[in-house]
Amino acid sequence: TAAAMGVGGFITTRIYPVVLFRNGDALTDVEGLSYPGGLDGHRRAKPKNWAKWRRNGATIEITGSKGWEKLAFQTTYGALPPDLRLNGLYRHLGGTGNIAVGGTDAVTAFTDYTFFPDGHVIRGGGSGAQAQGGDFSTVVRSVAPGRRGTYRIDGLTLTITYDDGRRESQIIVTDPKDPKGAIWLDGVGYVQRGR
Repeated sequence: TAAAMGVGGFITTRIYPVVLFRNGDALTDVEGLSYPGGLDGHRRAKPKNWAKWRRNGATIEITGSKGWEKLAFQTTYGALPPDLRLNGLYRHLGGTGNIAVGGTDAVTAFTDYTFFPDGHVIRGGGSGAQAQGGDFSTVVRSVAPGRRGTYRIDGLTLTITYDDGRRESQIIVTDPKDPKGAIWLDGVGYVQRGR
């Protein structure tokens, strides 16, 4: 599925997966995986992001505005390969602003994960803002120090154990044949960037 998203006033295109549940439900907005009220809360708050799915022969279909429609991408994964390793810098970028429509303000925030094929990871991030008005211009930038650790992928769970002992587990979605393009962690998309 694809959607347009604004960042700092610029428009970008996002491609994201559809989550298929064994009971026949389909979540068309993968970001619902990280909804603060859980999946049930997301279903109540955003029912249009939920559908039904079925197999029609070899084709996967979901319910849409015209009834059963072929899902745009037909490849499914119930688990990622046990030997899957990520390699590179993956970034989630978000923000707001009005620069693309002739304005002068932008705010951006980013989170980075740099994965290494030996099982190590560094998590970083930061934010920045720009504002102009009259005869002034202000730019602010902040970068968080990287947190180092190791990672493991088991099924669809990414577990990171940081050097300070803290752990985090997230649902990971990616194409195991091409994890260089994008990954989703608890529904949040990260695009691989140059190293």
